[in-house]
Amino acid sequence: MRFLLRCLVWKARAGKRCRVNLGKVGEDLAVDFLRGKNFKILARNWTYGKGELDVVAFDGASAVLVFIEVKLRSGRALVPGYFAVDAKKKSVLRRTCMGYLRAFTSDSVSYRFDVIEVRMGGDGKHEISHYENVKLF
Repeated sequence: MRFLLRCLVWKARAGKRCRVNLGKVGEDLAVDFLRGKNFKILARNWTYGKGELDVVAFDGASAVLVFIEVKLRSGRALVPGYFAVDAKKKSVLRRTCMGYLRAFTSDSVSYRFDVIEVRMGGDGKHEISHYENVKLF
């Protein structure tokens, strides 16, 4: 992971594009963060119709199924990733979450929707913000 971040920083300074999927880098960092909080990762990039769930995890501390949208931002971004999940995106995510629930769970499962923002600095360092229980349903 550190190699990928160094590659991104070096290429950016040189004015070149890196052939690394930045979204995947952000999701990998988010998954590492979640594992550090003792979340069990159940699925990544799960699709249903036209929607995709970046991460589906189980929060053992609160016994809740968690649907997670990961937003990668540069350190200079003016709008936090939390606000990038607009009404249209929430509508797609709602349908996708319901599809997951129908496919894999019983009726009695508790669930919530979270947003994780990964903010990348120009030096390859990153900050992670975890917004829990974002209104989606």
